[in-house]
Amino acid sequence: MAENSSDEVFGLKLDGSEKRALAIFSVILGVLLILLVFTVIRWQIDNTQEFSTEITLDDRAEDGAGFNNPKKSEFVTIEKTKSWISQDEDGHSIVGAEYDGTVFNNSGKNIVDWTLTIYMPNGKGGKVTSGIIDSSWNGDYTNNGDSLTFLPEEYLIPVPKDDSKTFGFVMYSDKGLDFTDFEFRGYYQSNLWEYKEFWIAVGGLAVWAIWLTAWGLMNIRTRKLRRQREHDEKIIEETMQTFANFIDAKDEYTKGHSTRVSFYSQKIGKRMGMSDEEVKMLGYLGLMHDCGKIAIPDDVLNKRGSLTDEERKLIEEHTTRGGQMLENFTSLPGIRDGALYHHERYDGKGYPQGLVGQEIPLYARIICVADAFDAMNSDRCYRNRLPKAKILSELRTNAGTQFDPQIVEYMIAMYQEGKI
Repeated sequence: MAENSSDEVFGLKLDGSEKRALAIFSVILGVLLILLVFTVIRWQIDNTQEFSTEITLDDRAEDGAGFNNPKKSEFVTIEKTKSWISQDEDGHSIVGAEYDGTVFNNSGKNIVDWTLTIYMPNGKGGKVTSGIIDSSWNGDYTNNGDSLTFLPEEYLIPVPKDDSKTFGFVMYSDKGLDFTDFEFRGYYQSNLWEYKEFWIAVGGLAVWAIWLTAWGLMNIRTRKLRRQREHDEKIIEETMQTFANFIDAKDEYTKGHSTRVSFYSQKIGKRMGMSDEEVKMLGYLGLMHDCGKIAIPDDVLNKRGSLTDEERKLIEEHTTRGGQMLENFTSLPGIRDGALYHHERYDGKGYPQGLVGQEIPLYARIICVADAFDAMNSDRCYRNRLPKAKILSELRTNAGTQFDPQIVEYMIAMYQEGKI
């Protein structure tokens, strides 16, 4: 039987179909990994895109002490919640004020690494009104002269979407300051799993892993079944070979005959383009085609002289005896046909049933040619083997009478080419 070429991958031998499947798996994995890498790169790029918003609001602060309307922006609210008047060391009146701020996030994405710059009144190009930070919470302030830079505590740095963070400070100045200009700067943060490409890649990898696992398990099971089948076929073949040896041992001149007929039959089957299974079946039929001879008396089977009509009839009974022996051998369909019909003739003058042409099963027609060829090409008790030219002449002469004319042509071609 023809074998598929195989290579070793991680110590496992793979046939052609398995290598193709593994190649498909590899291509799919490569595409999914490329998609995943692309998603990660895109995620990294998105997370380094800085956003900033600068807000300028009208000054709605009230003169003197008291509460003022909060200053709102897209991300920040700053409100002067209380104020009071104190005196400094020189006895001058100064105004103290508490400012509470909130950073809120309605952007739909997390905000990270943010800072807030609060400009003093008129601090952007005009006269600066200064102030002194007395205390602060949830962050530190740097006074830049015309502005305050707020650096939040570490735990405030990420502002999740739909969340807010608070901060505040107390400042003294010559009057209660109201902050109308500030700038909020930070980065949008997106999670990798928020990208549809990520889920496509992950889902594809999951499907790929399940597919590969299923394929691996199926492959393991297939290999196990294949080994079991090969083991069973080996037992069948060895059993048949042993039985064929018993048959051939009844006549020293036919030793190896069944094995050779099996070999020739398979050669013809391959030449005809049969499948591996069909060729293997031909081999089995060839081994068992003469099994009925085991029921024929040795003195008749090995008689060197001419046979009487009664003895010839006994010899011919080996076909029906063989058919009876193999009648219940149903695990190999058609094996009975080789034993029962291999002496049928294409012209209908054979035995045991006198079938004509295509009525004779194909396997039996093939074995008929192989059997006759081996008989002519072997020494027998009543004659020596025939020369090659005589064998070819007999094959051609009996094409269409004893032999199927198409099948015998395959045998003649192989014999002439030295394949037999």
